[in-house]
Amino acid sequence: GGELPEHPPPPPMLRRANRRRGPVPLFGSDELRFKAPADEGAGADGGEAEELTPLFLRRSDFCAAWLASGGSDDALPAAQVSDLRSLAWQMECESAFDWRSIVLVAPQDSIDLALELQQQQQQEQASDAPRRKRSEVQRDLFPPDTGVVGGFPR
Repeated sequence: GGELPEHPPPPPMLRRANRRRGPVPLFGSDELRFKAPADEGAGADGGEAEELTPLFLRRSDFCAAWLASGGSDDALPAAQVSDLRSLAWQMECESAFDWRSIVLVAPQDSIDLALELQQQQQQEQASDAPRRKRSEVQRDLFPPDTGVVGGFPR
């Protein structure tokens, strides 16, 4: 865990890229953290579950997460704003900070769209797949040269 690191000035090349293309803002706070679920390996060895720091691509998602975590509207912490490119540069160059505690959180509508597209793709693949006869499936599972017929040795 630990606090979010202080941001050293980014290199000139990175500053130029942000001026040309615009920054990709990230919003977070040392006050907004959560424990990693045990099924993701954190605490699986009986130790403490890892404390994670979420970074959001939208300020509104940062605010919504604060409220969902039980925080009140009037106690909303000031968002620490950084930039995705700068963060990537820091991750590459700065070894003192344990970056595994940082979690980038996609906007919910992006997650919903990705799930919808996955479902559409699965449905298209299922409808495009020709129906196969049982004998064809068995032949693929147990080719004639294996000495197995229908799942049983000859």
